[in-house]
Amino acid sequence: MASTTIFFNIEKLHTRYILAFFIGSLVGYKLIPVPVVAIGYIILVITCIFKCAKGDVDGFFSIVPYIVYTEIFMRAFARWIPYLGIAYLFITCFSILLFTTRRLKRPHTNAVIFLIMYTFLEIVNNIYPAKPAITRPIIIQSLGLLMPVVWASYNALKPVTINRLLNNVKVASVYLAGIVFVAHMTGKINYGMFSNSDSSNGLAPVQLSGYLGFGCILFFLSIMNPEELAKRVLNITVLSVTATVMLLTFSRGGLYFLGAEVAIFLLFNRAKLGNYAKLLVLVPIGLGIYGYVVTQTGGKIVERYEQKGTSNRDVLVNIGFRIFEKHMLFGVGTGNYNTTIVKEKLFKEESGAHNEYVRAAAEHGIFGIFFYWGFHVFLFMEIWARREPQRQYAIYFLLLFFLIIVHNGLKIGIQPLLIMLAVGTPSLLYKIPKNAYDKELQETRVA
Repeated sequence: MASTTIFFNIEKLHTRYILAFFIGSLVGYKLIPVPVVAIGYIILVITCIFKCAKGDVDGFFSIVPYIVYTEIFMRAFARWIPYLGIAYLFITCFSILLFTTRRLKRPHTNAVIFLIMYTFLEIVNNIYPAKPAITRPIIIQSLGLLMPVVWASYNALKPVTINRLLNNVKVASVYLAGIVFVAHMTGKINYGMFSNSDSSNGLAPVQLSGYLGFGCILFFLSIMNPEELAKRVLNITVLSVTATVMLLTFSRGGLYFLGAEVAIFLLFNRAKLGNYAKLLVLVPIGLGIYGYVVTQTGGKIVERYEQKGTSNRDVLVNIGFRIFEKHMLFGVGTGNYNTTIVKEKLFKEESGAHNEYVRAAAEHGIFGIFFYWGFHVFLFMEIWARREPQRQYAIYFLLLFFLIIVHNGLKIGIQPLLIMLAVGTPSLLYKIPKNAYDKELQETRVA
């Protein structure tokens, strides 16, 4: 991780991908000792804070993807690093950016009000937490989501800024794929019917589906972008490698995320499908990946995707709504879902809801539904009113955020970035009542 700074001055993308995969492999093999990786991680965190103090948004977005994509490694092997380190970083950095960057006098979205009220509800509705150790992380994660949204609601991200962030996310996803791929070079994996840490090199496979799924989606969008025609072979190659590693973790979420985003892309661009006919070359590549994964896993991957059920997630969702029916007004309180399901004999052991929409209903009742669900509904309506291409890309970010939060809950560092991108991409001619504000929005300088 300490070596990731060499990426920042390398212009050739293929060189960055190769270096990212190589460094990831060194980290995965532990040839770069875990303490060294952790020190590099901390150095990048401190650098991010200094960048924000200077109001250097582009510099911050160049570095933070590597911190986010190393988070899962830190959680597995450097447990002395705070588990909620990314949430603390986002709270700190985006709070600083609110004061150090030029911003609008009023937010360009009203949806942020719903999220502010929901976060306030999270804080005040935990007067009697059953387990404070569960409640505190939930509140920190909620604040870690709120601050990027608040900052983005006062800023209109420029395309160059967005591209800087997303390009570094792609490189970081290759770096993470390198860490995971090491497990499949050792040949010591016992493939079964469930995702397991053996196939993910000790990392949490369900969380990996979000990280690698986001990378695969970005590579797909790059492949379909006519402005990146010269990089198409490179993007297809890197997508193939990243998708293969993602599939080998046996967590199904990443493939579902990618499939949903591809479907939405084709829906948005159905009038141009003839222009993409040449990309049927992806079909044999996909079949090649399928054949390799089936061979590598002894056919277990087929059984995995044919397996019914959602690892008890559907059960926990049903339980969440049963709790809502019993505690309809204020719910059971922030963080009390875990203990309530055992106390009321709804589940055999303590477990989180693994779904923020369900948790909001169970722990905060009608108010939780109104504010949390309302935030996403209202934001979607605002996004749909935007012009292209801002509308289309914001939908991609919002959809992936929705899918991850249903599959994982609010656990991984890319989620605040996704919702920030969805909020911070208004059309320059977005509907604002005052002409002076229209002018201010167009002239806003993000970096």
